Amino acid sequence: MIIGLDIDNVVSAFDEKILEYVLIEDKNKRNSGIIDKNARYITQGMFDWSKEEYDDFYANHMENIAKELRTRRDCRKIINKLVEDGHKIILISHRAFPHYIQPEKTTLDWLRKRKIPFDKLILSSSPDKTQECIENRIDIMVDDRSTQCKIIRSNGINCILMLTKYNKKEIDGMPYAKNWKNLYEVISSWKK
Repeated sequence: MIIGLDIDNVVSAFDEKILEYVLIEDKNKRNSGIIDKNARYITQGMFDWSKEEYDDFYANHMENIAKELRTRRDCRKIINKLVEDGHKIILISHRAFPHYIQPEKTTLDWLRKRKIPFDKLILSSSPDKTQECIENRIDIMVDDRSTQCKIIRSNGINCILMLTKYNKKEIDGMPYAKNWKNLYEVISSWKK
């Protein structure tokens, strides 16, 4: 099978690193702290920042954050296992200017440093990765955004929601994985 993987919050532990940076930036702003612990996105409603402040934060920090991300537990091990099982791995991520000055270089350097195996890297110009999934004949896409999974699924492509601390309430009947070991089980059961 051809498996599509989002990078942030699927391959990488994105939320934990961005929260670290946002908390530091918040102290430099108003030091209000988290105002909505139930917000879906750290940078959308969790803090009392304006849209302009979030945009400025992304433009000034995103590339550095991306360089420091750690991988999710068991990620490399399970991707290696999927490759050994004969699957093709295509990474599809929405990393673009102005948040990234050198999205391809930053992403490739990060992947190489962490020894993440993949057959192809696609940096989508849009958060909607449906077209890339269709063009690359993705059998199963794994994403952390339930809205993206729903769009991808509505186009006839299997999509698994990778659970994070912030999206657990958004399963809404779709296939999901709690972690990488569980993702391997879900993919293996689909294969059969």
